[in-house]
Parts: sequence; C-alpha cells; structure tokens
Amino acid sequence: MKNYFENKIYKGFVSHYRFSPKKHKFKYDVFKIFLNLENIEESVKKYSFFSLNKFNIYSFYYKDHLDNENYNPYFQAKKIFTKHKLYNNQDKIYILCYPRILGYVFNPLSLYFCISNKNEIKSILYEVHNTFGDKHFYLSKYKLNSIDKVNKVFHVSPFFNIEGEYEFNSILNDDFVNIQINYFTYEEKSKVHLLNATFSAKREELSDKNLLINFIKFPFMTFKVIIAIHINALKLWIKGIKFFSRPNPPRNILSINKSLRNKK
Repeated sequence: MKNYFENKIYKGFVSHYRFSPKKHKFKYDVFKIFLNLENIEESVKKYSFFSLNKFNIYSFYYKDHLDNENYNPYFQAKKIFTKHKLYNNQDKIYILCYPRILGYVFNPLSLYFCISNKNEIKSILYEVHNTFGDKHFYLSKYKLNSIDKVNKVFHVSPFFNIEGEYEFNSILNDDFVNIQINYFTYEEKSKVHLLNATFSAKREELSDKNLLINFIKFPFMTFKVIIAIHINALKLWIKGIKFFSRPNPPRNILSINKSLRNKK
C-alpha cells in the first residue's frame, strides 16, 4: 500500500478571528513541515538546507518539542498514544510544526498524528505553547468530519479568561491540511463564540528547491510569528479588551478530549 503520509511542506495561511467581546482579526501566509519522527535522523540527511539539532537555514531541534529534552519527541508521543490505547507497533507518528529558520522558532501549536499502516489517522496530540514559556497538551481520538471538545484549562491569550471549551476539527490528507480550533463560553446557557483559529494549507514536496524558494519568500517567517503575536496583543489592549494576568499553569500538563473520556 502506498504511504500517502510522507515528509512534506504544507504552505498556506494562519488566521485568527475574534468575535467577542470586540471583533479583531489577522491572517498571514506561513508554511509548516510534516515529518515522520521515527526515521527523522535518516530522512533529513538528504537535505542541504535542513538539519537535525544543528544550525542551518532550516532546522529541527528535539529540545523544542514535548519534554524539551535532547531526545526524539517520537518516544514521548508514542508513550502518550500507547498509554491511551491509540498506538500499535505498525503505526507511524508525524509532527506538523514550524521549523527553526536561522536558528529561531516559536510554535504556538504543533500537532502529532498517530497514523496506521492503512493511512488512517487514529489520534492527534495538540501541543500548545504560550509566550510565557508554558505548554499544555490536548489528546484527541480522531474521527473524520467530527468535532472534538475539551475544557479550556491553559492560559494562552491574556485577553481571554480560563473558562469555556475548545472545539477541534482537523482534516489532513496527502494534498491538504485544515486545522480549526473554535473557542466558546456559555452565558445563561447560551453558547458564545469567542474565537476561530485556523491553519489551512496545501502540500508541497519537501525538497531543497522548495526549502530555498520558501526561504526567499519567507526569510523571517518564524520571527514574524512572535512579532505578530505581540503586535496583535497591543492592538487588543488599545481596543480596551480586558487583560487577564497569567495564572499558574495546571499541574496536569495533558488534557483528554471528550472523544476519549466518553469512550471510558
């Protein structure tokens, strides 16, 4: 059977739309890399502009992900999937994330896909980072065209309180990826839509040629990500949106989405 999930680039856009308490939006072009973590040490050797754990135009460092240690995040992701009976020995684990560019990256959201040997997505682990250095994981059992829900427990934006719930809706195939996260609260039993965050992109071959082309187009993309976060935070502050101070992060770093909790 052909492996449709091979290493590649997904190039498209990121957008945020805030609907309440005041409207605000932004959208900019980005790309992410999609990598098989199990064989990453061998697969990156064929690229001149992409390196593993050392400086290059593009690089992937183990310490940027999950436990932030100098070992392959494949092992921790595998441990999490296995603990929740979502992994067997024939499955593959891929990461979708920003690479380091010129040594720098900030990944607000990285995704780990557990994919069977039948090219079926079984589960997704969402790794969320805030600009305060904190992180949190959300584990979801995957079902195509279904929405998975989880309570919000982690401080991401200082312009939202820790309340309500997220709805995750992700689609990934050989040609296209669309990640949708919607954030809701409830007021007097009415559902209030506060935010939509989207990453939508099309496939490109992961090759030296495309890496170089994308560097010419987006030479400071990862710097732009963190700068855009702070610029938009300033705009929200100017609009007078209430500011919430950072609380202590939750002791349990992993949240189980309702697709798995309902299974038990």
